[in-house]
Amino acid sequence: MIGLTMKKFARYNRRLQPGYFVPYGLLCCFIFLCFWLSAQSDSISSIRALPEATILVQRFNRTGYAVWQADSLPAPTVSSATYRLFCENGLFIRVNAPGTLATISARGAGSNRTAVLWNGLSLQSPMNGVVDVSLLPIWPGDQLTVLQGGNSAAQSSGAMGGSLQVETPFKPARQGFSGQWGTAFGSYGLKTTQGGLDYTSGKIMSRLRANWHQAKNDFPFTKTGLDGKPYTTRQPNNFAEKTDVQQFNQLSVNAKNLIKTAAWWQHAFRQIPPASTESASNTWQRDCSLKAIATWEHHRQHSNLQSSIAWQDEFIGFHFAGVTENSRAQTARVSLEWRDRPSPRSNWRLGANVQQLRARSDGYQDKNTWYQQTRVAGYAVGERTFGKSAAVSLALRQEWISDQAAPFTGTLGWEIPVWHLGQIRGHFSRNFNLPTFNDRFWETLDNSSLAPEKGYSADLGWLYKTNHFSLEISSFQLLLDDWILWQPGTDGIFRPGNLRKVNSRGIETTGTMAFEWGKMRWKASVRMQWSETKNVATYGGATSVLGKQLIYTPGVIGGGNVSARIGGFSGAYLHQYTGARFITSDNGSKLPGFQTGTLDLGYELATLPWWRWSKSIVCHVSLENIWNVTYESLANRPMPGRNWRAGIVVGW
Repeated sequence: MIGLTMKKFARYNRRLQPGYFVPYGLLCCFIFLCFWLSAQSDSISSIRALPEATILVQRFNRTGYAVWQADSLPAPTVSSATYRLFCENGLFIRVNAPGTLATISARGAGSNRTAVLWNGLSLQSPMNGVVDVSLLPIWPGDQLTVLQGGNSAAQSSGAMGGSLQVETPFKPARQGFSGQWGTAFGSYGLKTTQGGLDYTSGKIMSRLRANWHQAKNDFPFTKTGLDGKPYTTRQPNNFAEKTDVQQFNQLSVNAKNLIKTAAWWQHAFRQIPPASTESASNTWQRDCSLKAIATWEHHRQHSNLQSSIAWQDEFIGFHFAGVTENSRAQTARVSLEWRDRPSPRSNWRLGANVQQLRARSDGYQDKNTWYQQTRVAGYAVGERTFGKSAAVSLALRQEWISDQAAPFTGTLGWEIPVWHLGQIRGHFSRNFNLPTFNDRFWETLDNSSLAPEKGYSADLGWLYKTNHFSLEISSFQLLLDDWILWQPGTDGIFRPGNLRKVNSRGIETTGTMAFEWGKMRWKASVRMQWSETKNVATYGGATSVLGKQLIYTPGVIGGGNVSARIGGFSGAYLHQYTGARFITSDNGSKLPGFQTGTLDLGYELATLPWWRWSKSIVCHVSLENIWNVTYESLANRPMPGRNWRAGIVVGW
């Protein structure tokens, strides 16, 4: 299967040059350099646990933020970030159709102002600033975290509304080899296969995993004919196929030096279905990408030095009306960071990174030219704790961008205990978002005067937490100025401009309760967000949108879930609600709100006595949209009704 996919990659990505393989050479040189720089006084055989203090300094840039981590949904199989977030989290997800483009928006900021990071590497495209989360796989064991609120000082351009972070931790259960294999089938031609292999020794940990997914997505839906009468048909032109291969390594050179590598190759082909008001057409998109990271960590008792290099290469082929438009973007990054814990109550870190971005597209001014941009950043972050749970942190960042200006940004966060009544937390930050390559170089448009989007983020919340119960209430406000918007001019041609100021404010609440009833363990949670995201100023006309809610930005989103486990049985019911969304800038038309339910069931068999290699066997069934609700995430883009998925995963 993987061999066939590699052939397809070579066939459909012939524009890849020999330079595509340069990062492999860079990674090899980097690993050799790390070996050479490692402390020679430490014997390679003298491996011991690293001091705990070197790990505590890695999380304090979250001080004062509302943080959510996925832990409610039983996840024996690979799933997309779209599915996990739709079921469990308060981020708004905009889905064109099953398997097609899906974007996320935190607190109304929009998809290109919500950062997505994979093991510390930003996935936001330099071409359009958007991450298609339907292509982001979540493996069992991956840590999925959402940070609500602007955080440009820590995460650079794009993190204005919040961020989604995916990390792959190494948690070996035993020495030697272990692995798993699984397969699943479901409605509308769904087929998926996954496999993984881990190896752990005293100083080496390695992981290889792959996933293949295919679906016809030809679900039935109702549309209106030319005679005005409704009839049932099937969704045409909606086939999707995707392959992901990820590989991770960790080598303890000695007690002070650690080397990590991570690589992710992906190939996806997706047909793009027409709107329900359009006739069928042969429209499709092909995505090919490679991401690689190599990191060297030099540890001392209370500090460490971390250096890394990263490479991304992304290719997109979009076919519409008989014409295929190709785009390609590459990003190289080198970073260096020093972390220190001078006392038990203080942490700080200093860092710098350099990024080289370049892209070319058939839609740019010169389709044969690589348009380039260099970004250099320096930052400092510090935290001071007081007592058992009080803390204050400060982050500062300055970037220098070729041919553009970047504002100075900072974040102040705090957490203050209130006797036995919980904790008050909050943050205030200045944020920015740079214009993308598409904004600056599309066709014959002169967009050199575009300024970065800039704004402020403020949070104030209360958190009460015990061993079995937690309740968090937060109020927030985002002010985003110089909002870049594409709109037609007097000649009818769409052009981008810094045309609006947007204000987003609201309240969100999350509650969780866990308890045991006999031998059964229960967990229940509920979440809700009320917000308004409106235009408060316009530059260059269009005053009719003042005070209006942004399109496709719901005022209310929320949901809840209940999960239980007894013995080998597990189950979860997840309910999601999305409020009405306006589909015109003057708020004259809107889509009605909708709510859906998902039921996940699983059973884990103990080790089979007749198969000594077996560690576990998990059978699972998932029923989505179990109430068979008819709804649309985007206007005239129907979503499937009730559907199912069932499979098995074998661990050894």
